[in-house]
Amino acid sequence: MNVKRMNTDFGNSINMNLIDGYYFELPTNVVELSKEKAEGYFVTSIDSPQELLKNLLVSCTIDNEERYFLVGEVAEDQILGNNHIRKLHNKAESHIPYVLFLASNAYYYTIKNEKEEDNKIEIDYFSTMLPIWLLFKLNKFSEMQQKMAQRFLGTHSVKIHTPGFEKEISIEVNESKCRTESEVARWAIKKTFELEDNSDAEQFKNHDVVMVDLGGGSGDLCLLPAGLNAPRSRESMAFIADIPFLGHIEKLRTEKLIEHFDDVRELENFIVKNIGKSKMERRDGNSGKSVDLAAPIKAALKEWTSIVLSKIEDAFPSPKDKTYKYCYFGGVAPVVQEAIEEIIKEKYGSDILESNHIFLPEARKLNLYGLEILSRADTLVKP
Repeated sequence: MNVKRMNTDFGNSINMNLIDGYYFELPTNVVELSKEKAEGYFVTSIDSPQELLKNLLVSCTIDNEERYFLVGEVAEDQILGNNHIRKLHNKAESHIPYVLFLASNAYYYTIKNEKEEDNKIEIDYFSTMLPIWLLFKLNKFSEMQQKMAQRFLGTHSVKIHTPGFEKEISIEVNESKCRTESEVARWAIKKTFELEDNSDAEQFKNHDVVMVDLGGGSGDLCLLPAGLNAPRSRESMAFIADIPFLGHIEKLRTEKLIEHFDDVRELENFIVKNIGKSKMERRDGNSGKSVDLAAPIKAALKEWTSIVLSKIEDAFPSPKDKTYKYCYFGGVAPVVQEAIEEIIKEKYGSDILESNHIFLPEARKLNLYGLEILSRADTLVKP
C-alpha cells in the first residue's frame, strides 16, 4: 500500500491524522501491558474494521524489546491511561507518539488495504510538529525538529493483536518533516487545500496577529507580522506550560465532581459535548435523576482562561502605536471560547472583542490543516 502524505498532530488529548485526505483521530491514551495480559485481554473477535479503532492492541520493538500496548479508546479506562496529563512529556523521546504513529498506520492499513498478501505501507511524505516549549530546549529549533523527524524516517514494524485482525505490518517512511506548532497553522489561514489564496487571511492583512494555540497539555503563542508572515525571531514565540488544561479539569473532578466522573477523560468529553448549552446535565443511570453541573464547570473554565489570557498579554504586550489581533485555535479553544469572550468583553468591551479576538472554523484542526497544505506544496514540485 502506498501513502502519498501522512500528517499527524500528536496532541496531549487527541491524536489527529490526515492520511491522503482521510481524517481520523485517537484519544492520546497509551497503556503498556505484559505479554501474558495482552494475549488474554480480548475474549471475543472484532468483526468490523471500523471497530478496530476502538479496540487497538498492538506490539512493537522498542530498545530491542517487544512491548505491548492498548491504544486510544480501549485504553481510556485503564488506571494509567491518563498518566501523561500530569506532566509535559518530551514528544521527541517519549514512546507515546511513536506507538500512536504505529497504531494509526495499523488501523489505516486495515480499513484501506484490499490485498491480503500485502503487509507493507510505504509513506512517501510524513510530517508532524513539536510544541514551542520543547523547541526552546535547544539553541536551534531545527535540532529538535530534526530529532523528531528522524524517529519516523525509515523502516518500522507493528503487530496487531486484536482478535480478528491479527497481522504484522511493515511501514517504510521515505521522507519525514517536523514543523513548529502554532506557527504552522498560519498556512491553514493563508491557503486552501488547492494551494490558492484563502479569503480568511484578509482580516489579518494590516495587523500583527498573536496565534494562540490552546492544547490539553500546553499553550503555544506565536506573534506574526501583518499578512500572516513568518515570525521574526525566537522572541516572537512563547509558551504556557505551567497550567495544563487537562490537569486543571482533573483538579476540578477530584475536588468537586468526583461522584459524577470516574476519570478526567469522561469529564473532558462531557464538557466538549455540553459546553454550548445553558444547562450541563449529568443523569444518574440508576435513579434517573439529573443534576446541572454548569456552575462549577464554567467557573473552573473561566478561572483557567483568566490566567491564560493574562499570560498571553504578558508574553506580547501590545505597543502603543498598534493593535494586535488574537486568533484562538487548538483542541481547547472551542471549549473556552465562551469564557474568553466573557473575559475580554468585561475588560475591554464588545467592540474590541468583535474586532480583535477571532475564532476560526475548524479551530481544533488548524495545525493539522497547515501541515497538510505544506505537505501538498512540498510534494507538488517533486517528480
